[in-house]
Amino acid sequence: MSDAVLVTVPLLEATLEAPRPSRVRALKRHLVHSLRALRIAKRPERLIQKATPKPTGFAATVLAAGCATCRGHCCMGGGEHAYIDERTMARVRRDNPDHDANAIIRLYLKRLAPLSYRGSCLFHGPEGCTLDRALRAELCNAYYCNGLQNFMKTAPVPDRVQIVAARNGRERRSGVMTATDSRCRNDVTISAERGTPAHVMAGPDPAISPCRVPRVWGGSGPAMTI
Repeated sequence: MSDAVLVTVPLLEATLEAPRPSRVRALKRHLVHSLRALRIAKRPERLIQKATPKPTGFAATVLAAGCATCRGHCCMGGGEHAYIDERTMARVRRDNPDHDANAIIRLYLKRLAPLSYRGSCLFHGPEGCTLDRALRAELCNAYYCNGLQNFMKTAPVPDRVQIVAARNGRERRSGVMTATDSRCRNDVTISAERGTPAHVMAGPDPAISPCRVPRVWGGSGPAMTI
């Protein structure tokens, strides 16, 4: 049996906190500005970006484990805007024709993470992004960190992979994922050995079940729901 290929991703170590009212107000202002920018656009339908396909198969398992082990370092840039702009709003308005501007804003405010990582995106909760893919900025659905991008470019695809999240001399590891394991062929399940999901591990633990990473962690970086 060949050794596992190591895929290195960033390591996020941050505390969780309830969103401050001032941050929620800032998000609401940003949503209003994005909707106004859409309203004055001459060809709003042209703002809609092509949707990024969801990852599938063993690649989806590895990508989900990558984001779960990292815990979403790239979401830290989302702040009070979550990368949402008039292009996002053009898609959301198209998909929700019965919603006026106020209803769209309520749609987002209802999805705020009750607890989010300090200084990060307001939708960045302990189990990933609280927004559905349809409500996210397309950047969030398409983005992958360098380590995961390099994995996707690898040919042939490795059949044994382990994620290593590292930063400032500290690291957190996933279990070894195997492409031939029947649990890795299609979707990702929600549990881990000893009942501890991979994304809440405090440090390296080889006992984490190789393919059982949380379903809500997938895609990549800011795009962590599959």
